[in-house]
Amino acid sequence: MNSRTAGRPEDEVAETLKQDILFGRLRPRERLVEGELVTRFGVNRHVVRAALDHLDRAGLVRRRANRGVVVTDYETEEVEELYEMREILQRAAAERIPLPASPALISTLRTINDGYGLCLDRGDLVGVGEANDKFHSYLFEACGNRFLAQSIEEYWLKTAAIHCYAIGVPHLARQSLGEHAAMIDALQEGDRPKLVRLCIEHMYPALDAYKIAHGGWTIGHAAAPLGASNDE
Repeated sequence: MNSRTAGRPEDEVAETLKQDILFGRLRPRERLVEGELVTRFGVNRHVVRAALDHLDRAGLVRRRANRGVVVTDYETEEVEELYEMREILQRAAAERIPLPASPALISTLRTINDGYGLCLDRGDLVGVGEANDKFHSYLFEACGNRFLAQSIEEYWLKTAAIHCYAIGVPHLARQSLGEHAAMIDALQEGDRPKLVRLCIEHMYPALDAYKIAHGGWTIGHAAAPLGASNDE
């Protein structure tokens, strides 16, 4: 779902609401009222419901009894389990990407990451988010297992409000840019232990910042990523 390519009204509404959620304009547990959205976007209820269904499938909103549709707010235990799943899946993908990576993949990832940097320089946070999504998609699709890549995408979307939080924090966005570059180097050098380690460690700065902003609750795996041992 891309704001620059969306064509159907429900896609455009869903994309706008997605950006509102990811960049904090809509807060966790905030209600999304159909009538208000109809007025805001100038569309009918069918379009609004289709957009909300899309966001529900992506894990960005939830339907709650007696409350209607609300922005997703995961419990601490749920976040821990989601990040555990992301570690398992991303580790599996990083272990399967053929190394050294093909020149075509290296070139594609460098181009995407350069675009990320340009968007960051001009303060285009939507562009940064799109480039970030694209980088991770191309990286993990290279594992050669479409179902594994799809599962990574599913959990990427479920935790979007967390990992996109860092996009609005300048030093974290710059850090992410550098970590992407390090992943590309590992792919080019054929350094699998480095690649696997980076793919896991890369998840946590955003989560740590999100935790601090939301009360400083603790996640066990944030301090010690799954499988992080002295042999990597």
